[in-house]
Amino acid sequence: MINKLTTVEVCNKTCYIYKSGVNPCLIFYWGIGENDIEAVAAYLEKRHTGRDFIIAAYEADNWNDGFSPWKARPAFGNAVFGGNADKTLDWLENKYIPYIEAADSEYINGAEEISRFTVGYSLAGLFALWAYSRSSFFAGAVSCSGSLWYEGWLDYVRSEKETFYKGKTGYIYLSLGNKEEKTKNRQMAAVGNNTREMYGLLCESQEHIKCTLEWNLGGHFTDPDIRIAKGIYWILINKVK
Repeated sequence: MINKLTTVEVCNKTCYIYKSGVNPCLIFYWGIGENDIEAVAAYLEKRHTGRDFIIAAYEADNWNDGFSPWKARPAFGNAVFGGNADKTLDWLENKYIPYIEAADSEYINGAEEISRFTVGYSLAGLFALWAYSRSSFFAGAVSCSGSLWYEGWLDYVRSEKETFYKGKTGYIYLSLGNKEEKTKNRQMAAVGNNTREMYGLLCESQEHIKCTLEWNLGGHFTDPDIRIAKGIYWILINKVK
């Protein structure tokens, strides 16, 4: 199976798995929303990085609950955050990763040295960073237009900064649209400064973290698939073999 997209159910979650190449050692676990995985794959295939990879996308049971690390008040409307990210991470570690990476898996072809990355957009981008900090399974995170305005997030990063250090080089990709912080919603308007501060806290002058912060044109809903693809591409060309 080379360059093929399949859809499967893993413990009642719908998953979309794209394999590129014969012996993929880089696996991107992507909490997907209304995204087009084929568009992301096409972007990556056109750039011929020479790296075999798997995109293992999955849907959340409930977006606001499954990707929020703790309970929080609504940032707009009545959409509360249930704080069930720990359940999503448990499913990743104990169900999805073993499914993808089983010894007899059709996806990895017996690859021995695997590097895993969490990937997400918006609230799932916040989850990608949180999951990376909480788990030893991952070598990095791709957070595109991440909801870093989330209540208590910067306090968490400041107090738990050491959990982002894994004893070896971690790869963190952050991106944001240049119009996202220009909103009348005071809480969400903090996303620009919060993203800058997180980049500074974790990535500037830190020996064991390789990080970038990329600014894109447009607002939160501008070209989300391309932003995800750019983040994965950055990992593919920067991850040391």
